[in-house]
Amino acid sequence: MRCALVDTATANEPEVHPSELTEADGRPCPRELPIGEDPSGHGFGAEEVADDLPTLLAPQEAWVCQFNSFDVGTTPDGAVYGWRRAGHAEPVAAADLPDLKDALDELAPADHSGGCTADLGPRWMVVYSHAGDLTGVVIDDYGCRDVRLTDNPTTTPPGADGQVGTVGGVLDGGAAILDVLGLGRSS
Repeated sequence: MRCALVDTATANEPEVHPSELTEADGRPCPRELPIGEDPSGHGFGAEEVADDLPTLLAPQEAWVCQFNSFDVGTTPDGAVYGWRRAGHAEPVAAADLPDLKDALDELAPADHSGGCTADLGPRWMVVYSHAGDLTGVVIDDYGCRDVRLTDNPTTTPPGADGQVGTVGGVLDGGAAILDVLGLGRSS
């Protein structure tokens, strides 16, 4: 096991913000992914590899949303993208939550030593709730299937340093999460 999903009864428990789902008006996925500081300069977000393993709360309910790129502008280095939700949040079946938990358990700092494809596709966000606290898991459905976490999907950019439990940077494990949910090109 590479990372630990924990129950709130553990000694080193992540912070729980039970009002996040309520504050989002019951809409777990934002209309657009928050960008914040973008080290890539192209709208992809964090590029550095995560330094630590996440310690995530176990999902009690979850949703999945697809995000497609749209042009925000251009720079001398190329296009700048934003990411807009396509459709609505779809609930994850309760029967799939244990497999989702197992896939989240396997998240690890990214290792791109084998190289990644340079294609572009959608991004998927799995948002899950634990006692009303939301955690977002953004998976690139292109390249190395990188994962970036967000402790608040409506305000914190994916891959930014967040609250206790999530980690900043890029993680591996996206293909396994997409497979569990029957999504993406890896399925």
